[in-house]
This record gives sequence, C-alpha cells and structure tokens, in this order.
Amino acid sequence: MSIDKIERPQTATLRIAVASRDDMRVDQHFGHADSFLVFDVIGDGATPLGRRVIAEHAQGEDEDPRQTAMRMLADCSVLLVAKIGPNPQAQLATVGIEASDMLAGKPIETALAMTFAAKNVDHSGVPVDASQFRLLHAMLRVTDLERSLAFYIGQLGMRVLEQRDHKKNQFSQAYVGYGDGFEQMTLELVANWAHEGPYVAGDSFGHVAIAVTGITALCDRLAAAGVKMPRPPRAQRHGDSIVAFIEDPDGHQIELVQRSPAA
Repeated sequence: MSIDKIERPQTATLRIAVASRDDMRVDQHFGHADSFLVFDVIGDGATPLGRRVIAEHAQGEDEDPRQTAMRMLADCSVLLVAKIGPNPQAQLATVGIEASDMLAGKPIETALAMTFAAKNVDHSGVPVDASQFRLLHAMLRVTDLERSLAFYIGQLGMRVLEQRDHKKNQFSQAYVGYGDGFEQMTLELVANWAHEGPYVAGDSFGHVAIAVTGITALCDRLAAAGVKMPRPPRAQRHGDSIVAFIEDPDGHQIELVQRSPAA
C-alpha cells in the first residue's frame, strides 16, 4: 500500500489500527470487530504490520473483548472504525488510543494518508481562529429535575428550551435559558435516575460547552499541545453535531461542539 509523500514536518512513525470487514475500507463497528489491521505510517507510505485477532490475545475465556482490544492495540496512537460509542471511545482514550469514526467508509489507503496529514500540521506560532466560537451551555447535575426547573423558571425567569428523558442511559435532561432559543448561553440540567441523595457542590458540575468550527483540526492541535482529551471527536448518534471532550489544566471538562451548517 503506497501513500503519496506529504510535504510537511513529520512526527515519528504513526501506528494506526483499522477496523475493516473487507480489508479495503474503514467499514466495521468497533464493537463488532474481532480483529484489526495495523499499519506504521510515515510520509512516504504505510507499512502493513498484519492483523491482530482478539481471540488470540484474550487472557482467559471470560475477558471482555473490549479490554482485550485495548491491551493488544496499546502501541497504536489511532484506531479508525466505522462507528464507536462514547464509552468505549473514552476507555480507549485513557490508554492513549484516539478512536475515530470520522473517516467511516473511506478506503484504508486514503484514511491512513488523511490521518497522517492531520497529525503533521505545524500549528506553532499560528493563533486559533476563534472568530466563530461561542459558549453554549454549562451542565449541572441536579437531584430533582422538577424542583430545579421550578427554581430556574419561577425564581429566575428562565424558560425550558428543550427537555427529554433518556431511557437507555437512565437520565433526564433539560436546557433552560432566556430568549426564544439557543442564541444565548444556557444551562443544561441533568438528573441521573440511579443517583440517590444530594450532590456535593463540586460533584454537581459537569462541563462547559463551546461551539467551535473545524473541530477535528482543533482537536489535533490541542492533542499536539498536550491537552487531555477523554473523548476525541465523534458524530452524535442523534443529530448532526460532532462532539469532543477535553480537560482544562484543573481537570474541568469542556465539551466542544461543531454543528452542521443547517443546525
């Protein structure tokens, strides 16, 4: 497999794993893959290192295949998949693997080249273009959603902009704020159904959300600067947004959201 030379400063060899059914495209869900192709990629091309099979690396019959995959791919910097959920993506991030479904359906050769190119952009001395960034919301965990809504609406004059229950993940969510929509910063109130008792004030804070443009390039820039990224960019299961989570120096989570142009 050959990749055209990329004329830019190179990082060290980038080791990339790929989930593929046909060995031609990035076309397999992380949770459905029983093996992964592994490549060492540099500017001149990609060297196939073979296929790593989960069953051959499992430590006992009872080991979760997800844990086996994390261990056997621990030397890879990037994992390209057709689809991945937020929880396994976050778990992979804890061991230094950036799992991405942003190149789903691409030919493997193209996906490897695009990934290597993105990781080798030189951002030094170039300021972030934040001309279209804006604060979206702050997320707070609450014990009783109806009680909190009564406070923010009745006492502070906010209105409910959006409210829904998430049965699969067992929580209720409401966005409250001023005005007729999301043109101003809002509060996201989240009540986890399984949580009992009051929250400690520090534990109730969830994250601050920022609307951004060029989220994948921004996250590559942040990663190169050593910013912790518990959840790399991924498409939302519902809606047209692309979302990533990073941490500030004190460990506060920041949600980066890129909406589709029509959103």
